[in-house]
Amino acid sequence: MTMQRTPLLMSRLLDRGARLSPDEEIVTATSTGRHRQSYAQTRARACQLANALRRHGIKVGDRVATFMWNGRRPLEAYQALPSMGAVLHTLNIRLSPRELEYIVNHAADRVLLVDADLLPLLEPLRGKLASVELIVVGCEAGGFQTTLPNAVDWEDFIGSEPADYRWPELDENAPMGLCYTSGTTGNPKGVMYTHRSTYLHTMAQAMTDAMALSATDSVCGIVPMFHAMGWGLPFSATMLGAKQVMPHRFMDPKSLLDLIAAEQVTISAGVPTIWQGARAALEAEPERWDLSQLQRLTCGGSAPPVSLMRWFWDRLGVEMIQGWGMTETNPLGTLSRRIAKRKHRELSLDAQFENIAKAGLLMPGLEIEIVDDDWKALPHDGRATGNLLIRGPWICSEYFNDPQPEKFHDGWLVTGDVAKIDPEEYLIIADRAK
Repeated sequence: MTMQRTPLLMSRLLDRGARLSPDEEIVTATSTGRHRQSYAQTRARACQLANALRRHGIKVGDRVATFMWNGRRPLEAYQALPSMGAVLHTLNIRLSPRELEYIVNHAADRVLLVDADLLPLLEPLRGKLASVELIVVGCEAGGFQTTLPNAVDWEDFIGSEPADYRWPELDENAPMGLCYTSGTTGNPKGVMYTHRSTYLHTMAQAMTDAMALSATDSVCGIVPMFHAMGWGLPFSATMLGAKQVMPHRFMDPKSLLDLIAAEQVTISAGVPTIWQGARAALEAEPERWDLSQLQRLTCGGSAPPVSLMRWFWDRLGVEMIQGWGMTETNPLGTLSRRIAKRKHRELSLDAQFENIAKAGLLMPGLEIEIVDDDWKALPHDGRATGNLLIRGPWICSEYFNDPQPEKFHDGWLVTGDVAKIDPEEYLIIADRAK
């Protein structure tokens, strides 16, 4: 029997939320309250953005960069750009002017999508971004001012465009997203994601044994959408039609907890410092926030202290899921749950938290190995320490226009981490190779 061959394109996933849950909310924190729009409105605005970019001359494969806080407008770009065949390039707002200049020019970005309050960070680059033809500025209210040339208001740019777009049929291996590494050694390196890689990552992320995402969730992505595509959560939540809650620039612990409580968030994602700040605020004012809806916190970027994970469980009944990954892994490689296997139900709570302290178990479809300096595989006994390799359908196999052969070996990504793998196949990160 021959099966139908349908390309794995992000447009097929990203339209699903608006089709199944057109009235579900996208909520963005603002200086005066919260902005609310539905999935149907978000898709319509994404189509308007795609039409405006096409009218400007953006073609399949062209790079369009975002320089924005988490909010409704970057989510519109997350839907519009991959679906129309352009490449979504998320720029890190915390990089230096020198790094931004290198990255924008290396990527050859044609258009920048920018939040108005971030324009001052780009002002030093006036005249230095040779490929940039247009800057589209998202404003809360009151317009914007900038010395940067060819800047237009977002609403003016899309306002007269049709609210529908016939997404093209593309090769599933066509590029759809571009993120750059931090550049700790040498210049930042570009990692190009394809439709196929991100499609598969999106499906795997939502699995019960991964982040257990559902259309019934209210998802608050605190991890920046410019950091490894917001860990993929904007794609997964949009696929499912889950409520999405965006903090924009309002990232202090009390503002975040106000948002999580008011919007009945069930799952959120951030780095350990976010949750340490939230813990301190909750301990200082234990009666202020009703977090009874909150079920899971995903934590990555660095290993959270076991004491922090235990506090959230003991005090709030909230599970903290630790994840390991890299920009090069799209980004999820492993996840660690409190009860990851049926037999773990029999473990004591202390033993369960010993497992959570590890980097976790491999996402389906991926392979990891630890090797010595001669590329010889080492035993998975929890004692042998070696160089960590990973491969799979959403793992980087080369850098964008930047050959780095030492980072790849026989189909494996050389992560730069030194690690152990125990007999249960838990990954334990020990150190960095350099």
